[in-house]
Amino acid sequence: MTVAAAAAPPKRLNHFDFVVLSLYWVAIGYLWNSLTALILPDLIIQLVGREHEGLAASFLKSLGTLVAILWQPAIGGISDRTITPWGRRRPFIVAGTAGDVLFLTGIALAGNYWWLVACYFLLQLASNTAQAPYQGLLPDVVPVEQRGTASGYYGVANLVGIASGTVGAGLLLAHFGRSAAVTSIVVVLVTTMLVTVLVVPDRAAPVEGQFRSARELLSKTFAVPFRNRDFLWLMVSRLLIFMGFGGLQNFAFFYFDNVFFQHDRKATTIAASTLLGLSIGVAALITWPASRLSDRIGRKPLIFTSGLFGAAGTLLLVFSHFLWVPEGLLSPLARLLKVPDLAAQATLSGLVIGLGLGVFFSVDWAFIQDIIPPNEGGLYMGFSNIATAGAGIIAVFIGGPILDTFNAGPRLLGLPGGFPVVFGLFVVWFVIGSLSILKVPERRRV
Repeated sequence: MTVAAAAAPPKRLNHFDFVVLSLYWVAIGYLWNSLTALILPDLIIQLVGREHEGLAASFLKSLGTLVAILWQPAIGGISDRTITPWGRRRPFIVAGTAGDVLFLTGIALAGNYWWLVACYFLLQLASNTAQAPYQGLLPDVVPVEQRGTASGYYGVANLVGIASGTVGAGLLLAHFGRSAAVTSIVVVLVTTMLVTVLVVPDRAAPVEGQFRSARELLSKTFAVPFRNRDFLWLMVSRLLIFMGFGGLQNFAFFYFDNVFFQHDRKATTIAASTLLGLSIGVAALITWPASRLSDRIGRKPLIFTSGLFGAAGTLLLVFSHFLWVPEGLLSPLARLLKVPDLAAQATLSGLVIGLGLGVFFSVDWAFIQDIIPPNEGGLYMGFSNIATAGAGIIAVFIGGPILDTFNAGPRLLGLPGGFPVVFGLFVVWFVIGSLSILKVPERRRV
């Protein structure tokens, strides 16, 4: 590999280098999407029954989010200051992945709900132990002028992980059971971890001495980023835009169920999966060209545009029960999906949502690197995970009660009343997120 150590100015990377650097992103996406979307819901139903599945899932997901928010920035800051013969990031990536394997095995063998809770808590600790130092390793070896390119690769890798986790682990779970699905996660994690620690250099100098006390750890982990005004505005924008996308992901199934299919589980699943699949597919296609464009015109215009695409796609979904696509184009898709024409039309909003998602993923990482201090990627990237991990939880926490309240009232815009209100809230988040990024200056020469 031609990646140079970050102790000296990093050398330019080639396409192979970027692929290698991105591989562990695939594993992270594969792990968490397959686990939270497929394996855990299936396991929860078996352990607690359908009458308590909502509460059990909510507690488990909230606990995991809390661990991710608190532990990832802390361990990232520790890795910034670590000195070992193997580098400052590798030991954490190896140890965290080893913990992943152990606690995933525990989840696969879980015989009761509280055993599952314990293993999931420990899995979150282990996974975030690897994730924060890994995210800190990336800016250590990527030259400043290639951040846009790197961000594009990382966006694609993330989307590949999400898609393969949904499809690959889903097929294994359906045909061979939970153990086979969990084994596939272990194989992907271990393989990509080994490539990362054996091929990617880790010789960047630590930022300063190790933390001397828990008080200093907490102070520097959670106080230092709050004093970086540009970083905070970027996090506000990131959180709101992620909340919009996370809200769409969490409420799409409910929308199709209530608006088009009235509890036809199979048809609802097909339509919701098609919308999300189109979003991910378009996002993967647009990520690479958008990252190259950001090197030419800057990061801020693209992040601003991504939020507007998200808002536009959400509005298209809200008004999808009115015909706006020619029937000659719509009918073949409806026949393919075996759903009504208007339901098929609703899935097409995923094309616009995917544009926003892909543009955002292509630029997000690069813009963070542009404004954070050098050699503190572990701390700041770990801190940025607050937006990543917390967005979906916040969107559901706010949107869920609003949806139930307004659905119990009169219809709005021809829909159960909760959907125009909640989706309108998503539009507001997207727009405010786009406007917030205007407060962050471009620090690189375009």
